Amino acid sequence: MNWRASRPCVVLIGLAWVSGSAFAADTARAVKLIYKEFEQGVQPYQVTYTISAEHLRIDDDADQSGFIVFDSIQHKIFSVSHYDNSILVIANDDAEGAEPELQVDIEYKPIEGAPRISGRPVYNYRVKAVTDTSSETCTDIQLVPGLFPKAAALLQLFQQRLSAQQLMNLAKTPEELRTPCYLVDQVYNTGEYYNKGLPVQEWHSNGRNRQLLNFEETEVDSSIFTVPADYRQFSLQ
Repeated sequence: MNWRASRPCVVLIGLAWVSGSAFAADTARAVKLIYKEFEQGVQPYQVTYTISAEHLRIDDDADQSGFIVFDSIQHKIFSVSHYDNSILVIANDDAEGAEPELQVDIEYKPIEGAPRISGRPVYNYRVKAVTDTSSETCTDIQLVPGLFPKAAALLQLFQQRLSAQQLMNLAKTPEELRTPCYLVDQVYNTGEYYNKGLPVQEWHSNGRNRQLLNFEETEVDSSIFTVPADYRQFSLQ
């Protein structure tokens, strides 16, 4: 779940974005979420998620080489690469709704003594993969119920698209890498935790983590959700 504007092209198998996805003109009400994101082998970086009623844009604040947009109307993820003026579209619903063939335990409870955020308590959402021989924590998320619920719902739709794409590519993953936590946390992760609240801190089994630094309600130029009309467009399908 942690993507730099240039990095998403690797993590999400080269996300990009299409023209013809020009949205409403003028301005739109939006929520901005600023996270510090962590992944193995690189310095922490800051990412801004701009979420309107129907669209999500992800920008790496330190890298202007591209960005990601999710259009919830078209159910498509787009990633723009300014480096080679390319646009790749990910639109895949075929694998949606699939579930891992292993036991998943979920623990959801308030964090005692945690400072409130916007007057709301903080909860912990922990996901474990359980087999005949082990029980392993795959995901640990601290979240705030009722904090920007519409933004959380759109983020869940985005995560569902990612999960569908990962599942479509599962056959390409070597069998030895398909560990229980890989399946639960990277492949079948449909963002059910967004039904509980907005994440303020996340830990994932692949070493990708993030912390919410700031949030605000604001008004943005709707053109930030448009795409370069002259970029080359392609998909992986």
